Amino acid sequence: MRYTYKVWVADGNEHFEYGNEQKKKKDLPFGTSLMELLYLDVWAYGELFDGMGKAIMELYSSKEQRYVDEVLTALDTIASHHIYFELLRLEWRDRLEQAKRHNYENVLDLLPRKELTHIPSNIHTMQEQIKTLFAHVLDLDTSPKEPVQKKMVRYYNYRGSDQLNTFQFQPQPMSFEVIDRKTFTEVLYPKNIYDMIDYFVREFVKREQFVRICKNCGKYFALSGRSDAEYCNRPVDDKGRTCRDVGSIKAWTKKRMNDDVFKVYRREYKKRFGWIKAGKIEQDAFYAWSEKAREEKAKCDAGEISFQVFQDWLKNS
Repeated sequence: MRYTYKVWVADGNEHFEYGNEQKKKKDLPFGTSLMELLYLDVWAYGELFDGMGKAIMELYSSKEQRYVDEVLTALDTIASHHIYFELLRLEWRDRLEQAKRHNYENVLDLLPRKELTHIPSNIHTMQEQIKTLFAHVLDLDTSPKEPVQKKMVRYYNYRGSDQLNTFQFQPQPMSFEVIDRKTFTEVLYPKNIYDMIDYFVREFVKREQFVRICKNCGKYFALSGRSDAEYCNRPVDDKGRTCRDVGSIKAWTKKRMNDDVFKVYRREYKKRFGWIKAGKIEQDAFYAWSEKAREEKAKCDAGEISFQVFQDWLKNS
């Protein structure tokens, strides 16, 4: 291989280093890459992978460069959608270079087209397996309140033989080394994208990284810091707002909808604000009233005055 791709976890982050002569580096908060993969719409790239498979088939007999270029272009496209696919691009670039050096003779083992065309279905299967594993072992809301080790033993004792629906851990190509002259840790040298998926799933289990389904988008997210977090940080609109932002607004709105004190205060506030445009009240008088109204509302919220007393004050102020 004329490329390097290695992965490790340190200081709460995932670290990726990959490339040929010039290495690239990418760091992500721990859990990010697996969560992004978990909800990647792999079927959206089905035609792309099928196209690569067809180009490889044509290359077997024609040996024409245009089919190589077609595969390389597709690899560049898919690599931009997830960090794991950077390995796929490096791996298949290297394979195609080797095949070219051999004039594409006897390259069926070197360029197995089904290895490409089966990627969407393989990843989809793993996505569902991981979600099921999360639900039984790491979901803070649905899994039993007992040690992760005990839950893993129970899960694999009862489901381990179900190869299709249960995540199957495989041997890992690991090293143990110094990174950047300051960190000594386990390092994964993945042979394929499945090694990386396996690596991060086992890291979730080893680190007892609990997860929860976001109340806004309905997707799993890794819990970091507060275990009572209900919303993830995935972006939800072109304004850059996240589920956490939107969720906070929804929660505040829902709370206010059931808050009679806020309702009467808000209604009176809007009515008097409208008086400014109608010329019934000066701005200074309105702001003086609103300041006093907030004070009275705070008293009502704290139970110092009754709701009826607060209503009467608003009516007569």
